[in-house]
Amino acid sequence: MKREFSINIALLLIINLLIKPIYIFGIETQVQNVVGIENYGLYFAYFNFVFLFQFINDPGLQTWNAQYVPKNQNLINDYFPNLLTTKLLLAFIFFPLVMIIGSIIGFGDMKLVMVLSLNLVLSSLFMIMRTTMSGLGHYRTDSWISALDKVLMIIIIGGLMAYQGNRNSFTIMTFVYGQCVSYIISCFIASFLLLSKIQINFLGIKIESIKYILRSSLPYVLTLLFMSAYNKLDGIMLGNLLDDGNYQAGVYASAYRFYDAANMTGYLFAALLLPMFGANIFDKKMLEELTGIGLRYILVSSIVVVSVIFFYGENILQFLYKDYESTFDIVLKILIVSYVAVAVAYVYGTLLVAAGKIRNLNVVFGLGLLVNVVLNLVLIPKYQAIGAAIATMITQTFVMLGQIFLVDKEMYIRMSASDLKKPLIFILISTSVFYLVKQIFLGSWIYNLAASLLFCLLLSFIFKIIEKQDFFSLKNRNE
Repeated sequence: MKREFSINIALLLIINLLIKPIYIFGIETQVQNVVGIENYGLYFAYFNFVFLFQFINDPGLQTWNAQYVPKNQNLINDYFPNLLTTKLLLAFIFFPLVMIIGSIIGFGDMKLVMVLSLNLVLSSLFMIMRTTMSGLGHYRTDSWISALDKVLMIIIIGGLMAYQGNRNSFTIMTFVYGQCVSYIISCFIASFLLLSKIQINFLGIKIESIKYILRSSLPYVLTLLFMSAYNKLDGIMLGNLLDDGNYQAGVYASAYRFYDAANMTGYLFAALLLPMFGANIFDKKMLEELTGIGLRYILVSSIVVVSVIFFYGENILQFLYKDYESTFDIVLKILIVSYVAVAVAYVYGTLLVAAGKIRNLNVVFGLGLLVNVVLNLVLIPKYQAIGAAIATMITQTFVMLGQIFLVDKEMYIRMSASDLKKPLIFILISTSVFYLVKQIFLGSWIYNLAASLLFCLLLSFIFKIIEKQDFFSLKNRNE
C-alpha cells in the first residue's frame, strides 16, 4: 500500500504539474488579460457565490463514496446507479435554489449564474466517477484522468481565445461555456472508462438505496458548508464591502489563482489518501505510514511552491499580467503562506474524515468560519485585497492546528521529530539554494528559477523523499 501510494502520487504530480500550470498561466491568466481585471473580478465574485451552495449540489457524496466503495466493491453494480440517481435529484434542487437566491440578492447576470451552476454539477459528477474508480483500486487510471478536464479546457478555451481574442469578442461567457463543454466531454470519457470496469444494473435503482446514500453522506454537509464558506466568502465580501469591489476582487483573484493552483496539488494528495485511509482504518501502523509519507510529500512540494513565489513571484506576475501592480505581489505572498497550512491540513483532515470523526472536525471548521468572517469584516474595509489575504492566512493556520490536535487526541497518531527530520533539512537547504542562486547568478530570472527547481528535484532524490525506483517501476507495473 505504501509503495502504491508513492507510485500514484508521483504519477499524479507529474501529470498535474505539467497540465495545471499550463491551464492556470496560459488560459485563466490570459482570460483575465483579455476581458480586464474588473470583469474577471465580477466573474470571481459570481463563482464564489455559486460555490457557497456546493453543499447542496454534493452533500458529501464524493467524500462518502471514496470511503464506501473500497469497503463494498462487491456491491458496486447495484450501488452505482443509485448514486447517479441521487446526484441527479440533488442537481434539480441545486439549480433553482441558486437562481432564486442569486436573483433575490441582486446578481444581475443570471445566465452566468446558471452556467456556473451547471459547471459545478458536471465537475462534481466527474469527481464522483473518479472516486469510484480509485475506490475500486484502479488508482493508476484515476491518476491518468485527473487532469483531463484541464487538458480539454486548454484546447477548447485556448482555441477560442486564439480565434476570437484579437477581435475583442471573447467574453467571460465564452470562458464559462468553454469550461462547460470540457466538463461534459470529461464526464463522457470517465463514464466510458468506468463502465469498462463494472457492470451497472440500472434495474437495481431503489428509493431505499437513495435514501441510504443521502443519510450516509449528510454528516459531511456541515463540513462542506463551513469549508466552502470560509474559502469563498472573501471574494464575495470584497465585492460588497468596497466601492471598487469588483476591481479589488480582480486583484485578489490574480493572486488567488496561484494559491488555488497549488491547492489542487494538495487536493490530489487527499483524493488518493482517502480510499487508502478508508481501506486501512483499523491498522494504526499503516495509518501512521500513510500519514507520514503524505506529510513528507506535502511539506516538500509546498515549500518549493512557497520558495518560487517568495523569490520570483514579482517576476512571474509582471510577466503574466498586463495590469500588474505591487499589491498583486503582496497578496500573493500572504496567500501562498496560507497554502502550506492548507496542504498539511489536507493530510490530517482526510484521516479524520476516513475515520468518521466528523463532529469535532465540524467544530473546527465552524470556528474557522467565524474567525474568517470577523477578520474579513475588520480587515477588508481597511486593507482591501491585502486584508482578505491576511484573513485567509490566519483562518487556514487556525484550522490546520485544530485538525492536528484532533488527530492526536482522537486517533493517537502524531509525527515524531525523526519522521520530519529529512523534510525539514530539505526545506532549509532548498530555501537557501533559492536565495543563493538568485543572489549569485546574473542571468535571466527564468534560468535562475529553473536551476533552483532542478537542484531541489535532485535534492529530493538524495534525501529519498522521492524514491527514484518508484518512477522506474511505473512502466513495469499494471493495475
